[in-house]
Amino acid sequence: MAGNSVPPSPVLPTIVPTSNAPTKGPVAFAKAWAWRFTASYLWVRWLLTVLNGRNVLAGAENAAANKIGAILSFVGFAPSSGLHLGRVLVGIWLLLITSFSLIQLLIGLPLYIIVFPFVLLIVLIYRKEIKEAPNQTQQSNVAPFPKRTRGFPVVPVAGSFLVAWFLLYGGSSARGPNLMGCIISGAVFLAFAYRALDKTSPIDEKDTAVFSSLALRGLIIMRNASQKFVDSPPKNKLEAASSLRVTGFIIMPFRYLTVVFRGRRGRDRIAMLMLVEYIVFLVILALSAILFWALAIRIAVLPAQLVPLTTALGLSASHFLPGITEMSPIPLPWWSEFGPALTSWVLFVVYIGAVGAALPPRQEAFLKQIAPLHNSFRLVGKLWHVYRRYMKGYAGQTKKKQVASGD
Repeated sequence: MAGNSVPPSPVLPTIVPTSNAPTKGPVAFAKAWAWRFTASYLWVRWLLTVLNGRNVLAGAENAAANKIGAILSFVGFAPSSGLHLGRVLVGIWLLLITSFSLIQLLIGLPLYIIVFPFVLLIVLIYRKEIKEAPNQTQQSNVAPFPKRTRGFPVVPVAGSFLVAWFLLYGGSSARGPNLMGCIISGAVFLAFAYRALDKTSPIDEKDTAVFSSLALRGLIIMRNASQKFVDSPPKNKLEAASSLRVTGFIIMPFRYLTVVFRGRRGRDRIAMLMLVEYIVFLVILALSAILFWALAIRIAVLPAQLVPLTTALGLSASHFLPGITEMSPIPLPWWSEFGPALTSWVLFVVYIGAVGAALPPRQEAFLKQIAPLHNSFRLVGKLWHVYRRYMKGYAGQTKKKQVASGD
């Protein structure tokens, strides 16, 4: 291998660099400052607790929660369990600043909070270099990742508020809170019902968009790693080994996806995953329908005759599950019987029949759509092997040069 050999840059779609740095919109700007405020508050809270041996801000936090509880009580939405109000408010705040994304909530935000003081210190020390960084990044050969267009997260938002409603108003007998719970559960049910229509439609590019994005990201990662090697080769063996380990760790999931999609067993795995996904989705859809009709039954009567939530769930579930029988303690309107029965018939007779007929063609169409992507994942693996071979060879040559120069 020649001493100046470098790994070839992977062939990717041409990416035209923009002349101007992207500007943040008002939502992104507010989100960035919300993350900074959250990280700053948690670090200050922790430091005060360590220095004083107790949570100094607990009194202010409880006073704020009590004030919000008083406002809710004034407008007729007094929480039946005030003990959970503080936790619910914190949970809603964290979900809002992470855009109801589990990846941001469980990975991104915790990592941001951990490194926040160190990053802040670096920014204060090297603020002049950071201000000049945008001009330098415009000349970089690094390819950006494709931007994902994400719609409004209806299901995560409605589901989160439904959990919050159960914690705060699950035991309430007031009509206002129960009506609000019925509306939220209805939004969850309608969102799942809308998605259910997509399960009977032909497979298109949207159904494989996640895998297409992953394949492109894998190719871009390998392209950027190779380009970095070309632009600034590692100076010693330790730097080369570190780059190799980091890139290998990042690229590992893409290599595993190649194995999942490979051969006859890969086709069987995909078909089984689609079947399991249908079953899980149908169960969730049925549960959301049971919950919606249970809360609708609760608001169908006068507050003085309010049906307990467990009884309402039993009355609603009795129309969906034949083994459950529940008698209403009070007379209910006719639609409280007709609505759940009609919903159950549509789900378990009409919809499940359409899904059963559409499932085999959808599985076959999905496998045809995923076949070209398997080649892309294989290409990611091949590029990784080329990159690893060149990096190891370059590290060995660097070590020989250092030994020769020492002699």
